[in-house]
Amino acid sequence: MTCIRMGIGPGGRIAIAIILAALLLFHCAFADVKVEGWISQNCKYIISNINDYPDYVFLTSSDIWGWEQASLIDKNGTFGGGYKLDSFIVHAARAQDFDRERFFRHRDESSPGYVNCTDYCMDNPKIVSSNITLDKAISINEILPLEKIECYLKIDNITSQRLNLSRTRMLYYYENGSTQEMPVENAS
Repeated sequence: MTCIRMGIGPGGRIAIAIILAALLLFHCAFADVKVEGWISQNCKYIISNINDYPDYVFLTSSDIWGWEQASLIDKNGTFGGGYKLDSFIVHAARAQDFDRERFFRHRDESSPGYVNCTDYCMDNPKIVSSNITLDKAISINEILPLEKIECYLKIDNITSQRLNLSRTRMLYYYENGSTQEMPVENAS
């Protein structure tokens, strides 16, 4: 049996590398392209019982960028916005153990309201993370006259290991003034 061995010269290897890189970049370039007939609708989240936990500070981080995109949740328990393909992770820390100065040390000038607290937040045992991730936006059919989406959350408990949240209500507000409650899912 005869085996033919074909070699690829340096120029061929470079060409193959360029083609592979172009294919990878081409795939990434279209990951955020609008799909015809669908639009992205941001979700507004409201932690309904946040005032039951006055001794805690609540914050969010990005599922994609982690602690590089973190923010504090306001006293009303509302948060939302951000990049449509990302998700939120909610965190809690006892107010007495939370160093606001260190948290806000690296504000993100390009994204007001966000800070890069990686050096302080990552692997900080005093900050516990939630049991669910929350989409920043969902895709809906563009023919739906949807104005906004509100998702209500409830803090079930906070342990030294975990912040347990559950979704309690999901409200869709339409442009004609009507509201529809949708079923909620509490899976991660």
